[in-house]
Amino acid sequence: MTDDDEDLFARVCDGRATAAELADFHRRLRTDAAALDAWVRYADLHAELAAGPALGAARAPGERLALPPPAAPRPASTWRQWAPQAAAGLCLGLLTATMVWAVVSPVAPVPRTVLAEDFESPAAVPASRVPLGPGLWRGDAAEVVGAQHGLAPARGAKMLRFLRADAEVAAKPAGGHIAVVYRLIDLRPYRADFADGEGVLEVSASFNALEFPDAESYGCAISLYALEAESVPERVGRLGSALADEALAMARSSRTKLDRDPASWQRLTTELRLPPQAEFVAVRLHINQSFESGDNPVFKGSYADDLRVSLSRRAPLP
Repeated sequence: MTDDDEDLFARVCDGRATAAELADFHRRLRTDAAALDAWVRYADLHAELAAGPALGAARAPGERLALPPPAAPRPASTWRQWAPQAAAGLCLGLLTATMVWAVVSPVAPVPRTVLAEDFESPAAVPASRVPLGPGLWRGDAAEVVGAQHGLAPARGAKMLRFLRADAEVAAKPAGGHIAVVYRLIDLRPYRADFADGEGVLEVSASFNALEFPDAESYGCAISLYALEAESVPERVGRLGSALADEALAMARSSRTKLDRDPASWQRLTTELRLPPQAEFVAVRLHINQSFESGDNPVFKGSYADDLRVSLSRRAPLP
């Protein structure tokens, strides 16, 4: 515990902390495990001091002050969270020589799985140049394949292979091409989980490629677009501009270069805090080749697999 920590703890317990200091105190206890542990040690010490000789005489030498157990078990792997009123109650107890141990440590709810896509079902085969609808893959030409050319799926027996860039918006003016596929997910069955603004959608997927020459370079990315029903594009060809223009919120993983080792799948993850009015989310998987390939935008061997979409609740940071 630093001198600054001890000074802040003392000011909180003495009622001398400013509103800004109290806000910082509560934020640190919710988000910083080291600060929480330091506060527990500080409160324990001062509880013994505040108890005085009467309580001290009732204990054997070296015996610590007995404290009521926490309100709920705290798994070792989960950070504890203190409600502001709990910290206030604890300080009030110290000042009146009565220890009030009001720890609130709810276990974070398990994220809800929204989609687990291993490309095993017939419906996983993408279709190009058709209307975008929930539950189906749409976008540039792609196919679902098994292990091939020494490259095995990341999970299960199938994986998605990008074939070519079909849309004009997918071509890079400086050379090379971009191939994308989209999956529209209906969020309306999950509205209760994010209607208050505390829902976070996390999406992860694995990417891979066959070994390619040093002169070539491939990259991958995941993009998310939260949409209202009337903003869902009618045609895949409009997705490039319509999603960015109409999205209530959007997020994108950093573009990652694919390595030249077919045995290693590269995992990307991105997340999006869902606006309360969101009804759909469009998930975009993206592969680009950054070399001059003329008029034949064929991808020799680029793959995606093991897509996972989950919804969890997370309060916004103060």
